[in-house]
Amino acid sequence: MYIFIVNPIAGNGKGLKVWTKARKELDKRGIAYRSFYTKQAGHATELAKQLAELYKEKITAMIAVGGDGTIHEVMNGLSKNAHIPFGAVPAGSGNDFVRGYGLPRRPLSALNHILKRSSASLPRYDVGVYHLGHKHKGKRYFINGIGIGFDGEVAKYTNQASYKRWLNTLKLGPLAYFISALRLLYKYQTKEVIIRVDGREYVFSDVWLVAICNIAYYGGGMKIIPDARPNDGKLNICVIDRLKPWQVLLALGSVYFGWHTRLKAVKLLKGEMIQVTSEEPMTVHADGEIIGTSPIVLTIEKRSRIICK
Repeated sequence: MYIFIVNPIAGNGKGLKVWTKARKELDKRGIAYRSFYTKQAGHATELAKQLAELYKEKITAMIAVGGDGTIHEVMNGLSKNAHIPFGAVPAGSGNDFVRGYGLPRRPLSALNHILKRSSASLPRYDVGVYHLGHKHKGKRYFINGIGIGFDGEVAKYTNQASYKRWLNTLKLGPLAYFISALRLLYKYQTKEVIIRVDGREYVFSDVWLVAICNIAYYGGGMKIIPDARPNDGKLNICVIDRLKPWQVLLALGSVYFGWHTRLKAVKLLKGEMIQVTSEEPMTVHADGEIIGTSPIVLTIEKRSRIICK
């Protein structure tokens, strides 16, 4: 039996429209499933926890219907039941999860892809782990990436912006991030950041953003770390340091193609244990959802999740 956790308001109502079509396809094919709607932020995590315990071995796969935020929540809800295969039917504004894992981006194509796969042959992938603060309590997971600094501020601004809903209606959701970046470009104050990677310390004096990713994409199609792979046992790091605002604008324009990595101000690192501290707290997002401020510690659990790919 398939379990579907549906965010009906994802993508400015796209979640409900996608699920309506998906449900018809499931019924037409006689597929056994149960569906549950989220009601507020964090609800998908609670649903995933409860349903995993309730149905246990009856579950063929647990599927999130929504955007990257919904996927993030469901994946965290399965932290104690990582043996349950996990999948997604994209219905958000960014949909970086399906992009980064090479999955179909059309909702019904994604659904059919999930249904035709045998659970016995599904691959395992890495998942990122993060702890906010110095005490390393409250472990949580991310599947796409973490953004710190300017990126976190842009994510927070975008999530609150009225034009995000309007752009979603026009199927131009990824542009919302770029517009928010333009609005914040000359307001943001860079920070000194210390990054420790597997015991080695790196100091950056004028940081715009730090991205720590499991896949190549985040921010609605930005190819922030082109070489990142979700099964290489490493977290990939991109630091943008010592740029003037107009140079940041150029970098953001080129990041959709991965060309920003050619700039001297862009540093790429990778490792398994990462600690980020800053002279002042910096806003942090995980898979596009604001989670707090630095400092933050990140690790990786290798090939710990079964993805319907």
